[in-house]
Amino acid sequence: MEKNQSLINKVSPFTSITEGQKYIITKNLPQLIQMVLKDGAEFQSTQIQKLKALQQLKMICCIADIGEYLTQIFKLLAKVYTNDDKYYLIECKQICYVIGLKIQIDYYLPTLINQARFELQAQQSKTLCNLINMISETIVHENDNLDLQSLVHLISDVEGVYSDCWEVMECIYYLENRIISQSQQELPIYVRQLFQALLTIRSFNKIDCEPLLHQLSTKCGYTSVTDLHANEISLILEQIVNQEHFKTWKHNSREFLKFKAIVTGCGDGISKYMQQIIQIMKFSLGGDQEVELRLEVLLLLDKVVQIQSIKDTIKMYAAVMISQLLIQSMVWKANKPTVKVRKAAVIITLQLSEMLTQEEILELFPALAAPLKSCMTDDWAPDLRFASSKLATNLIQKCQILNYEIIRDFYPSLLERLDDSQNQIRIEITYAIAAIMQQKYDSTTILEYIVKATLIHLDDSSEEVQRAVFECLLKCPEKAVVLKEAEQAVKNFKYPRLCQELIKLVS
Repeated sequence: MEKNQSLINKVSPFTSITEGQKYIITKNLPQLIQMVLKDGAEFQSTQIQKLKALQQLKMICCIADIGEYLTQIFKLLAKVYTNDDKYYLIECKQICYVIGLKIQIDYYLPTLINQARFELQAQQSKTLCNLINMISETIVHENDNLDLQSLVHLISDVEGVYSDCWEVMECIYYLENRIISQSQQELPIYVRQLFQALLTIRSFNKIDCEPLLHQLSTKCGYTSVTDLHANEISLILEQIVNQEHFKTWKHNSREFLKFKAIVTGCGDGISKYMQQIIQIMKFSLGGDQEVELRLEVLLLLDKVVQIQSIKDTIKMYAAVMISQLLIQSMVWKANKPTVKVRKAAVIITLQLSEMLTQEEILELFPALAAPLKSCMTDDWAPDLRFASSKLATNLIQKCQILNYEIIRDFYPSLLERLDDSQNQIRIEITYAIAAIMQQKYDSTTILEYIVKATLIHLDDSSEEVQRAVFECLLKCPEKAVVLKEAEQAVKNFKYPRLCQELIKLVS
């Protein structure tokens, strides 16, 4: 108690007050406190009068027994507690601090919580913020009597109503900070609710929640923040899936931003929840969703794919992610600016294709071929054409068991890229053509046409393209076909040197 009194003296502007004056204040407390409360609440009072009233109230709180006047004091503070005036703010904070030191928390906390709930129901966000801040300021030291259940329920209810309001959620952050710092025993019981509110706060990306999350994870027995995420998101994801919140998401929806915070914060623990995450992403990537949301989801998926510690899990789900998430994202839609979405989908598919088996590629190819060809022929997006050409190369190189129908359907799109306006794309596609030449053919008809169409570009104006085509044709296993077509084509070449060299090498 002596320690608390010394702390009270530090904030009191009247530390030199005499015992006689203390006696007068204590004796006339009912009249004095009513006068002070009236001056503080009076609409016509000037700013100086209100500030003086707050200072007098602080003095009374330091000296007298104010227990029976707490409700009235809190009502006044809820009106004048504001960040707009630093002098008001300082006085209000110090009054709350004194109350927290002098009075048992279980005596006044229910009053504050009830007032906050009343303002929550009335949807008076400004007064609610004031009351939440007042609760935070009164929690001044570790306390076994802290009513965590009521506080956590208040936090959850406030989050449910004001999850899109930063001003309110910022107040919740500071309240959680006090709760986590000062509570001693029951914190692990309420870790999920506290964690969920912090996820909402984190989704605003306006304040660094990592230190507080670290403190929460440590006090609740987790080894790290990642461990906290991995163990506490199961019910949150289940709730999202069951209630199908994702069907109404926009790129700036609070629930989506919260989902994003979950996925990015989970680290390697995300491997346990891949099915739920894929299910949520699948709907969010649908063609009817807004472009911004689809792009954000793909960027999020890219982060997941690049987590090195869960490569085995990613490999397990690679084919599923391509078939359920990425193929639909490559599809061209009329009147929709989807180039960025399609490019992102192609790039992620390219990464995942490294993990596919030949059998998985063969199974995916029928569904993948049409959107991939569409990406390869997009006249307005050379970067998309280049990325999709690399993907085509990778798929064909990794799968040497493509059937006749797939080859017949796909090879014209490869040959078309040899006439691309970008030399980089023309060079890249030669690798895909070389790979498709190495497939097994029941008949040489298609192969002969591929070789013939490719040979033309040995006479290209670009030496780099000529060299790439030359290397491509050398990789064809059917040397007789190359020789036959080269001998016929060389007669019409403007620059026959490379073709003549090719004839020598395949003879």
